[in-house]
Amino acid sequence: MEYFAFITGLLYLILEIRQNSIMWVVGGISAIAYIIVFAENSLFAAMGLQVYYAAVSLYGFYRWRKDKRLARRREEETGDETRNGDEIVYRHIGVRDLLLSMLLFAAVFASLLTFLRNMTGDPMPLADALATALSIVATWWLSRSYICQWLVWICVDILSAWLFFSQELYLTSVLYLIYTVCAIYGFYHWRKSGVLIKK
Repeated sequence: MEYFAFITGLLYLILEIRQNSIMWVVGGISAIAYIIVFAENSLFAAMGLQVYYAAVSLYGFYRWRKDKRLARRREEETGDETRNGDEIVYRHIGVRDLLLSMLLFAAVFASLLTFLRNMTGDPMPLADALATALSIVATWWLSRSYICQWLVWICVDILSAWLFFSQELYLTSVLYLIYTVCAIYGFYHWRKSGVLIKK
């Protein structure tokens, strides 16, 4: 199952960099596979995060399709239809959403850490809770096409690679190292090739 999750995880990332909305379908499938992998290794926060990924995939798919329609409409209004609405679109996060995200992160992190330390046999509760809380914020930002989500993913991927390596999930650890490199590339690719949208 870890091999299947690894392959779908790589495909997910390739589609994310290209901002292809099918990424959300692949992400949902990958999340289901990783729910099984993490449950078998008692990484309960990481398992719960995969449930969240599967759920947010529906919203992300809808939101990205809406953003593409916005880009297409803008092209029609300006008379520039050379890209057919296929370009990468992104936003900068506003102060309100940033503050809400920080509050969400703090609440999720504190709750998860308490739960993992006291109610589970999680071998690395601090790292598991931190990676999970950051991932929840980053996935929400991804669904909203905030370019800064890539910077959070870089931190999450490095932390997760270490977490999974320590639990002898070597293939998954390699996947997260690949994610780290791809997240760095994704940030620069979106910034270079993407179109900033205001709405």
